[in-house]
Amino acid sequence: MKAFFLFLSILTSLLGFIYYYATFRLISGLSLSGPIVTMILAGIGALVLLVPITYIFSRISKREKTQTFFAYVSFTNFGFFSILFTLVLLMDLLRVIDIGVISDYSEFLFSTLLQFGFPIDGVTEIKSFSLAFSTIIVATALSSLGFYNAHVRLRLKRTNIPVRNLHPDLENLKIVQISDVHIGPTIKENFLRRVVKRINAQTPDIVVITGDLVDGPAATLKQHLKPLADLQSKYGTFYVTGNHEYYSGILSWLPEIESLGIQILLNANKILNIGKAKLLVAGVTDLTAGSLLKSHQTSPKRAMEGGEDTDYKILLAHQPNSVYEANSVGFDLQISGHTHGGQFFPGNVLIYLAQKFVAGLHRYKDTLIYVSRGTGYWGPPFRLGAPSEISLLTLIQE
Repeated sequence: MKAFFLFLSILTSLLGFIYYYATFRLISGLSLSGPIVTMILAGIGALVLLVPITYIFSRISKREKTQTFFAYVSFTNFGFFSILFTLVLLMDLLRVIDIGVISDYSEFLFSTLLQFGFPIDGVTEIKSFSLAFSTIIVATALSSLGFYNAHVRLRLKRTNIPVRNLHPDLENLKIVQISDVHIGPTIKENFLRRVVKRINAQTPDIVVITGDLVDGPAATLKQHLKPLADLQSKYGTFYVTGNHEYYSGILSWLPEIESLGIQILLNANKILNIGKAKLLVAGVTDLTAGSLLKSHQTSPKRAMEGGEDTDYKILLAHQPNSVYEANSVGFDLQISGHTHGGQFFPGNVLIYLAQKFVAGLHRYKDTLIYVSRGTGYWGPPFRLGAPSEISLLTLIQE
């Protein structure tokens, strides 16, 4: 509990800095003063506090609709201010550079605003007001686009996996992956039903779910996983845990997931006979699971046991960084998620500072690794510069 409140304290402090920095800079740029400034600052304070309140409320309330409302409001403003803060920093940089095109744009916007009755005077105010006004408009537009991308667009991303000396019976094997769905306060059964329909349309040989399927307690969210029972594939659906399952009560979730006909791989494997070929599908617990539940310490070595002589070896691992140990024990392909591709601007840029393998197909020594950008989202309901995906991976002869 102490760790939870420490997390909320750090989060609230960070949000306070982001929200108020952006707000003060825009108030200055728009030349606002008087009671309206007091009202704005009070409103920003309420928005800052709404995010930790939502976290606390999600733990103590069983009213799903109320949780959904609070989550949408708090996380949407969180996402909006993240984008706004980044644009304000960019605005400040442009002020310092003061390149000619910015001045020309400022004067154009200034004359346009005057036509609509905005009372602005002075050359300095031309630049300040126009940049501040533009920043708010752009942040709103990007947030709207990000919201639309997260809720409406659902991309099928096709990727060929080239394999040397691939067994003929494994050629053109189709694996459909979903990852990081995050069933929770704002992602529910209807979204997952769309995902399942899209998966089944691909007539996959294998379906894999690489963690962070859920983001909340099983008692209130288990009914939203029902569409997964309708998944259709030739050789079955396989699932491994992500870090968020452990925050959500993994031991209560595992029976619910298994009851849907999904095979759970906790440092374990399944050998599939495909024609005359033997395919190893193995899975590990999340890379950090051992620190939260000792018995779930991740182990690619255990996941390999008994499958050393198979024709092709696939490891399902939520976090891409599992690939280092996966390579050392002889896996040919690792399928992962976790990164969300950064999810939305500026995260889709900053993510490269924290992750070596962010999205798409990579090679680490003798092991290929495919990283999904994720199918759902976490926190802010935005996707911007990192589209959500259902991944269709096809084994082909190199």
